[in-house]
Amino acid sequence: MLGDYEDFKEEVLTWFANYGKNPEKGDGLADSTLQSTHYKLETVFRWLWDYEEEYTTDLTPAKAERFIHLLNMSDGMIDSSVLHHVKVIKRFFKYHNHVHGTDWEWDPDVELSQANGDERDFLHRAAFRSLYKAALDFDSVKSYHSSSMTPEERDRIKTYLAQSEGVPKEKIGAEEFKNANSWKTPSLIAVTLDTGLRPIEVGRATVDWVNLESHELNIPKEESTKNTEYWNCTLKNRTVKVLRRWLDERATYDKYQDRDELWLTKKATPYSSKSCNYLLNRLIEAGNVPIPEHKDVTWYSIRHGVATHWANHIGPHHAKEQLRHKSVTTTMKYLHSDPEMRSTAVEQIW
Repeated sequence: MLGDYEDFKEEVLTWFANYGKNPEKGDGLADSTLQSTHYKLETVFRWLWDYEEEYTTDLTPAKAERFIHLLNMSDGMIDSSVLHHVKVIKRFFKYHNHVHGTDWEWDPDVELSQANGDERDFLHRAAFRSLYKAALDFDSVKSYHSSSMTPEERDRIKTYLAQSEGVPKEKIGAEEFKNANSWKTPSLIAVTLDTGLRPIEVGRATVDWVNLESHELNIPKEESTKNTEYWNCTLKNRTVKVLRRWLDERATYDKYQDRDELWLTKKATPYSSKSCNYLLNRLIEAGNVPIPEHKDVTWYSIRHGVATHWANHIGPHHAKEQLRHKSVTTTMKYLHSDPEMRSTAVEQIW
């Protein structure tokens, strides 16, 4: 068993050293990161042996969920340590997917405090507008010459563009298709910046959730992640306008016919953690989005940033409803010493 475990760890750590940062580019982890990853991964597997009451290297997403839950509940365990273990396990699953051909997506919804400084990889408010701006210029409507486009779909898009631009339909051609930016990504980002959508909620969102008249996103209890009640989340005026534009555009595409998902990927599949994170990384690369230095930013970084702003600047009870926390205790964890608030306070105190 000792020899088997040594062989197993050698394979895993070798992969981390060569591919752990970015498998597609062949970028490995730095030596210091590799050492830290090794140490924390060892903690996970020693727990796994106790949990299974036998030697095993079979760490699955379900078992990892159990480990993080227990770690989070442990007295004296600081949030940053829990988050670092989450990162390490996600690296292990990335290795497992790459080497063993699994398709494990693991993105636990760990609601933690930020009392330990800026350990959490969350997007600050300063990044929100830059992220939305990058979304505005991210993608165009479907290509005029797309091999998958039917004549009926092309005609619907031409009608939509003609109405949007206020020009005759016969003047809409391939160049107009290319120059017309899509409202899908801006609407997705805008709603997420308003409500802190989790990746699973992005995938579950349907057209019926959108209430343009009330300026709300109405999430039914059967689709409400980890909760049992309806959530009515407020949308800003700009978001409502963007959503209305997207719904008009969405109605022109064949892949949305007889589908109720609000957003679909280019492959016509619902969004997942993987596809949300991929989109976010593309937007960060395309735009001048300020992100925490040396941090791994994921879709949850948007949610955590939104929650932090709501909790600190609007109030925990309003934040609880907008972020769909089951208990205000969870929301209170986002209250922390904020430099912007301290700067305002120190100017007003005397």
